[in-house]
Amino acid sequence: MIRNLVVVFGILVLLGACDEKNQFTLPIPPAELMHPRQIAAGAELFAIHCAQCHGSIAEGRSPRAARFNPPAPDFHAAKYRKSLPGYLYRRIELGRTTEPYRSNGSVMPAWGVYLQTEQLWQLVAYLKKRAG
Repeated sequence: MIRNLVVVFGILVLLGACDEKNQFTLPIPPAELMHPRQIAAGAELFAIHCAQCHGSIAEGRSPRAARFNPPAPDFHAAKYRKSLPGYLYRRIELGRTTEPYRSNGSVMPAWGVYLQTEQLWQLVAYLKKRAG
């Protein structure tokens, strides 16, 4: 009897740990995602918060970013143009706090605790534009 209760309790704990902020649920982007105003706001946010790691040397990329493993992308690659906006949003929002990024050595902070929802979408718009 006690053994069965321990097993049930263990299963419930494991199921609760699997939720991690609904990491597999991708949010739906706003209709005005790619509006020039959103892209411009995202460019400003990128310069302030992201360019140290993801920008070019001319944009202020820090020398420490060269030591990241895996390396921080600069988001000029076409694959980011094809990335789902909801995926980019979640990746920025959660950073290294979720799998598979945590176990792959990501050093990216979770920006969802610092930026508002609208700002996260603005960054997504800029990254999509940056990729071409």
